[in-house]
Amino acid sequence: MLPMSFPGALPTIRRIQPLLKRIVIALLFGAMLIRVALIATDWNFGDINAYWLAAERLKHGEPLYLGSLNPDSYQVFRYAPWFAWLWMPLTFLPRSLVEVGWAAVLGIASLWILAGLVRLRSAAAVGLALILTPWLLSLVQVGNIQPLVVAVLAYGMSRRSGPIWLGASVALKVVPGLFTLVYVARRQWRRVILAVASSGLFAAPFLLYDLSGYQTDPGRSASLYYYVSPFAWVVGAVLSGLVALVLAWRRSPYIWVAAAVAVMLAGPRTHVTYATYLVVGLLGGTADRIRPDDRG
Repeated sequence: MLPMSFPGALPTIRRIQPLLKRIVIALLFGAMLIRVALIATDWNFGDINAYWLAAERLKHGEPLYLGSLNPDSYQVFRYAPWFAWLWMPLTFLPRSLVEVGWAAVLGIASLWILAGLVRLRSAAAVGLALILTPWLLSLVQVGNIQPLVVAVLAYGMSRRSGPIWLGASVALKVVPGLFTLVYVARRQWRRVILAVASSGLFAAPFLLYDLSGYQTDPGRSASLYYYVSPFAWVVGAVLSGLVALVLAWRRSPYIWVAAAVAVMLAGPRTHVTYATYLVVGLLGGTADRIRPDDRG
């Protein structure tokens, strides 16, 4: 009886589908408002503390990397030395002014990300924007550079300067290097070489410093490494990377999203905010479908 009646139900499902989408969007919007309200006053600029103290250590000739710190401390600096160099001049300004200015930069990057999703004019993209809004806000509140990294990758990967943005991102977060597979899928071997060379160039300053104090303990996070085991993390990272590699070799249009998922699973220290990398996959993949030619 069910197989006979099911085809007749399809027109009804199609008719109510727009209504269902609106209901889901409304629920996500309500959930977003609640989550934003719960964290609206939680401004601590903890990651700015790590950037600021790293710059202060360099300014006073102290070691950049302090391995004795708790891996979950906001004083731990895990980035390339040049990022601390950029912060050194800022330490001569009032810290409160720098905090507000940096939060403004991250806020603009976050709005840029959300605007890109909304412009896609699809229920899925709008839904993702609503889900990510509280996470982007939380990143701005701690002063983490991730919204800026996601924005430059989402909007810069397909530009001529793409390999440079990718190289800088690798020196800051490492795992975005998996987006190089997008260039492999496009058979843009020159860009692959430039991305690898750029990553090496941005990472080269590490060699100027004593890395014995570099904090390698990932600490607490939302990763498989922390919640399951290091072995589970390795399996997840390797499998997701292999899937992305196969899709890249087959020139699949899904390589953008596959690379984003691999980025999310690759790091031993990840958080739910790593879901923001899906924006790179969604916006980049959409741009590829709209303009398959290489953009300048």
